[in-house]
Amino acid sequence: MDKNNEKKPYLEMYKNARLREEDCPLRPKYHFIAPANWMNDPNGPIYYKGEYHIFYQHNPYGAQWGNVHWGHAKSKDLVQWEHLPIALIPSVDKGETHCFSGSCIVIDNTPTILYTSIGPSKPPATEAEQWIATSSDDMVSWQKYENNPVLTQEIHKKLDVRDWRDPFVWKESNEWYAVLGGHLINPRRPIVLLYKSSDFYTWEFIGPLCIEDRKKGKNWECPNFFPIKDKYILIVSPHNKVIYAVGDYNNNSFTPNQWYALDHGRLFYATNVMKDPHNRTILWAWIRATDIKGWNGCLSLPRILSLGPDNKLRYAPLPELEKLRKKHYKFSNLVISQNSKEILKNIRSKHLEIAIEFELLDAKSFGIQLFNSKSIIQAESIGYDQSNNVLWSGKDKVNFILENNSKKLNLHIFIDNSIIEVFANHRECITGQIISKSNLPFAIDLFTTGGKVKVNSLDIWELNSI
Repeated sequence: MDKNNEKKPYLEMYKNARLREEDCPLRPKYHFIAPANWMNDPNGPIYYKGEYHIFYQHNPYGAQWGNVHWGHAKSKDLVQWEHLPIALIPSVDKGETHCFSGSCIVIDNTPTILYTSIGPSKPPATEAEQWIATSSDDMVSWQKYENNPVLTQEIHKKLDVRDWRDPFVWKESNEWYAVLGGHLINPRRPIVLLYKSSDFYTWEFIGPLCIEDRKKGKNWECPNFFPIKDKYILIVSPHNKVIYAVGDYNNNSFTPNQWYALDHGRLFYATNVMKDPHNRTILWAWIRATDIKGWNGCLSLPRILSLGPDNKLRYAPLPELEKLRKKHYKFSNLVISQNSKEILKNIRSKHLEIAIEFELLDAKSFGIQLFNSKSIIQAESIGYDQSNNVLWSGKDKVNFILENNSKKLNLHIFIDNSIIEVFANHRECITGQIISKSNLPFAIDLFTTGGKVKVNSLDIWELNSI
C-alpha cells in the first residue's frame, strides 16, 4: 500500500470539527454531508455488490478548500449512508498535493478509479495528469497504480488544452470511453475532449467531443455525457450555473441543440451521474453552502432524470426519499387571499417536504413564506409571480411559463435547515440556501399579493435525519 494512503483513526481526526458542526443550526440533516469540514464535487457514483457507493472531494483538515482527498460512503437505498475510510489521499512522496474529481468503474471485479492528479510540478492549468487507483478489498482501501500517470497532456500533441480535468467514464461495446473538460486559448473556448481504451490503462485521444464559444463559459469542468432514449445529454459546469444540452452523438462528435440551465440556484455545481440497476439515470451535485461551524458544503438530493417531449430534461426527487417521512399534514381545496392568516400555524420544523398544487386565479404572486416575517421578503420565501412569469426561491429566480395554457403549478419543496431544493412541474429546479436569523424551528405559511390563488392539494411531511 502507498504509505501516504494509510488511514488515520477515521473519526478521531474529525473530533473537534464534529463538535462544532453538531452545534451549527444551519447544518443539513437529510442531505448527504461529510463527517466534518469541507466537501465539494460528488465523484464516481457506482453500484457494487448490492450497495451504492459515492465519493466526494474532501478536505479532512479544515472547513475551507484544500488538501483535496476523496471521501467515501456507501448505502443500500441511496437515503441512509454509512461513512467509510477516506479512499484517496494525496501521495506527497510522488509529487501529488490534490486528488481532483473522476470516475469509478469495475474491471473484472476490481473497482477502479480514474481521477485528475495535481501537484506542485503539475499545476491544474497546464500540467494536470490522470491517475488510476484500484481496490482489492471491496473498496475499503485503495492502491495507486505504480505506473501512473496513464494520461498526460502529451496525448493532445499540438492541441493546447488548459485546466484539463474531471474524467467521466463509460463502457460502449468492448471499449472504455472517457470525457474530460477544460478550455482552449487563442481564442479562449470551453471544450470537452473524448478518449478511448481497450484495457483502461492505455488511452487514445479521439478528439474534441464538443467545443463552444466563450459565451458558454470560460472553462468547462465536470463533464457528464450519457444517453436517454435516443438522445445524448452533455452536462458541464462552467464556473457559473451548470448547463446542459440535448443533442446527437455521431462519429465521435456531439452536436448540441440549445443550452439550458440545469438548476437555477447559484450554489448548485459540479454534477455527477450514474445509471442504477433499475436503469434510472440519477444525478447529484455539490451544494456550495456558505459556512458554517465545522462543515462546508453538502450534496444535493439524488434526482432522477428523464427526457420530455420537448427534448428538455425532467427532474424528480428519488422516490426512496419517502422513507424519511414522519408526521404528515394534509390540506385541500383552499382559497388563499391576502387576508388569509396562519393557515399552517401548527407546523414548526426545519426539516420538511412540501408537495403543493396551486391553481391560478387572480393573484399577482403567491407561494410559501418562511420565518413568519411581517411582510413578504423574497429572500425568505418560495413563490411565483404570475404577472411576470417568474419563479423564485430565496434570492434565486427563473423565468417560468406554464405550458399549454395550464393554470396549475406543482411545487415539490425540500427544506433542510438552511438548504432548500425546489422542483417546479418537474421542469425546472432551484437549489440554494436560506439563512435563518433564529435557531428556532421555521414557521411557514401561505401568501398571496394582489388577489387570490387556489390550493388544490397540500401535503407536508416532517422528515427524519439520515
